[in-house]
Amino acid sequence: MTSLRRVLVVSLCSVIVLVSAVSAGFSYRDGVIEANELFDAKLAHSARVLMGLVDDALAGDDIASRAGPLLINVWKSSREGRGDELVSPQGHAYETKLAFQVWDDQHRLRLRSDSSPDQALAAFHPGFSEPQIGGERWRVFTLRSPAGLWYQSGEVHAIRDEMAEDIARGTLVPLLIEVPLVVLMVWLIVSWGLRALARVTHDIQQRTVDRLAPIDAARAPREIASTVHAVNHLMARLDAALSRERRFTADAAHELRTPLAALQVHAENLQHASSPEQRRESSAFVQQGIARLSRLVEQLLELSRLDPGAAPREFASVSLAAVVKQVLEEQAVASVARDVELAYEAPQGAVPVCGDELLLGLLVRNLVDNAVRYTPAGGHVLIRLGSDRGATELVVEDSGPGIDTEARERVFARFHRELGTGQPGSGLGLSIVRQVAEIHRAIVTLDRSPDLGGLRVRVHFRSPGSGC
Repeated sequence: MTSLRRVLVVSLCSVIVLVSAVSAGFSYRDGVIEANELFDAKLAHSARVLMGLVDDALAGDDIASRAGPLLINVWKSSREGRGDELVSPQGHAYETKLAFQVWDDQHRLRLRSDSSPDQALAAFHPGFSEPQIGGERWRVFTLRSPAGLWYQSGEVHAIRDEMAEDIARGTLVPLLIEVPLVVLMVWLIVSWGLRALARVTHDIQQRTVDRLAPIDAARAPREIASTVHAVNHLMARLDAALSRERRFTADAAHELRTPLAALQVHAENLQHASSPEQRRESSAFVQQGIARLSRLVEQLLELSRLDPGAAPREFASVSLAAVVKQVLEEQAVASVARDVELAYEAPQGAVPVCGDELLLGLLVRNLVDNAVRYTPAGGHVLIRLGSDRGATELVVEDSGPGIDTEARERVFARFHRELGTGQPGSGLGLSIVRQVAEIHRAIVTLDRSPDLGGLRVRVHFRSPGSGC
């Protein structure tokens, strides 16, 4: 697992060291260039001073007639080291590595320092040159005077190399010293900056399944505030989902307890029945209890599929007419058994609806099943489809007792059953209908059927549009 602290420290330190190294490189280069310019200026200045001092004298006949060159003794220092260690009251140790010569126009040596070789320091061409003398590289400046004399001043290139080493040491040593300090400071700063993230992480780690209160985002850095809000939103949704699950589990357990107890009683009665009539009666009660439990479990499974946390659904254009026809074929046997007449009216065509075919079948099946269940023998159930300006409406009417106006909102609650209906049930049918309608952004309304006198349920679907 990648450590954010390690990534930040390594990245920042690498960038700082790289930038410092590049800066040191430029500083070293500029320092060497400036040092060479100063040394070159010193050489040129020395040659000009020497020319100004001795040019007239060397051009005279008295000195020109000498058999050999004049020899100038240069002060020699035995000091070694760097910086102030090379300085003394008599001068600088580098003077020993300086030399000068004066040649006439016939290339005869007229004057030299005792630190210079016997041969010319460089070719007789004005300007700077870097000849090899005695196995060493020199830097030489050559100047010709108006009297025709050649003045040459030079120095061993090792002086400049030592200066370059000093410059390099002066730029690299601070860099080497600052690297561990930079690493330490960056580590401390990054650690300090990540304290808020560590607090949030610790807060999340301490959470338990039943502690889903939001995290305090007031002290969180701006960079992770959105993450904290997202986690809070997730925990809020999780808390709501768990609350729904707990409520659903409690309701389901309550609803299953009664039919299970009744089924157990009827099974015991069947076991201890003493006559064929009692056995037939107990057997019928057992079958009814099993059917009721099967229906309840089926509806509970249907509700679980409608949970907001279920897999996402992909809507498509569905023929609602085909869905209704399939449900009516399934309900035909139940309607005949209850002596209820089913009627179906629909326009020609598919009657398209944007939605999930399986869920739409669930909605229609519960509406028709409720209508057949609550319609007395010899009654009628009418299923009608209509379409207006692209919108579709499904209408289911029955000749049953209907639902009072003040109870029409209550019947959509889970496990709610109105008293006095005389019909067994779980109170989940209309709850399932509303949930499926909400998923499809449809509107469900209840009122009294003007033709049949019982309940009329209308489901208004939006136009399929171009998104299906």
